[in-house]
Amino acid sequence: MKRNVLPDPMSWFLIFLIGLGVLLVFIEIALLPGFGAAGIPGITLIVAGIGLVWVEFGLKVGLIYASATIALTIPLAILGLWLFRRTRLGKSFILDTAANRADGFQAPPQDLVNLVGKSGKSITPLRPAGAALINDRRVDVVTLGDFIEAEVEVEIILVEGNRVVVRSL
Repeated sequence: MKRNVLPDPMSWFLIFLIGLGVLLVFIEIALLPGFGAAGIPGITLIVAGIGLVWVEFGLKVGLIYASATIALTIPLAILGLWLFRRTRLGKSFILDTAANRADGFQAPPQDLVNLVGKSGKSITPLRPAGAALINDRRVDVVTLGDFIEAEVEVEIILVEGNRVVVRSL
């Protein structure tokens, strides 16, 4: 008697179910920000597929199906996403422009970082933004929400990019 080596249609459906779940989780990790849009349905499909295999064929066969499907789906998903990035649709998902100085983009000046701990006088009232004179240089500054009058001693406590934060002394 010849034994049928091909899985029955139910087996293929369960393999497809688990594979689709793994693919959805992989898309969630690689393409979509946050968690939920594809991750939750993906996890649900994986669990449902393993559960249906368990009910249909037993736990041992269910785990074998799940392991084999995951082992095959992940490399195929990586290959698919690698190829997808090279298509016109895939390129529309990826930002390929660079922010360079020739186009007018500038990094924050490094000399602002060196001002942390320095003190000077506010030139304008700081409500909470304004200007201060630090080391004989006019610097746009902000406070942590406090109002500071003009001509008051201030100290730079933090520099984040172009944002210079001061407090009154």
